[in-house]
Amino acid sequence: MLNSHTAALRRITNAKAQKALINWFTALSERYSTRESQRINGRAWRAELKRMEPPYGAMMCEGYGALRHSLLEHMPLQPLSEMALALFASVAAHIKKHNEKTSFAAQLGEKLNGSTSCVSTLRFERLQKASDPETFCQLLIHAVTIRGHEGVNVLSLADSIFLWMEEWQRREEHKSEPRDPFERNRIRWANEYLSASYSK
Repeated sequence: MLNSHTAALRRITNAKAQKALINWFTALSERYSTRESQRINGRAWRAELKRMEPPYGAMMCEGYGALRHSLLEHMPLQPLSEMALALFASVAAHIKKHNEKTSFAAQLGEKLNGSTSCVSTLRFERLQKASDPETFCQLLIHAVTIRGHEGVNVLSLADSIFLWMEEWQRREEHKSEPRDPFERNRIRWANEYLSASYSK
């Protein structure tokens, strides 16, 4: 049976992994905090992530290492997952706050000023057509910057990036797409974005 609930998380489903990811994102706004009896400076993590060449420069950052370590306790990370995590960390450094009211793609279609979508249809199409992780990362950074203080659903974004990276690898290896269309990130995003942009 097909699962057509497109906003549901597909890859980061472990509740403890979700909590670890949110805790890590929260730490990015803290100058002095303690994690596992260690003092950390999350703002320094954020600044370092912003300085590095996205997305894979993030793998050299202390903040990425902390995120990877905390997630490994709750879910397996294959090399492709680690690449997806680096892409997420690069984008997350530009997010102002976590907003879990709707999915990430729905937030892009949300009408913040009452008449037009937060991210224009043209810009959304560019995001959907991104053919490599570097371009995808840059377009995501721009999208979350547009959202600004409205915030972004951090878990939905991370989950979508994991799905997108799997699709990219399949394309690179000339493999077929999943039979379930609702497993495909671009279909899930299109459904969420259009539902939000057409709503009154």
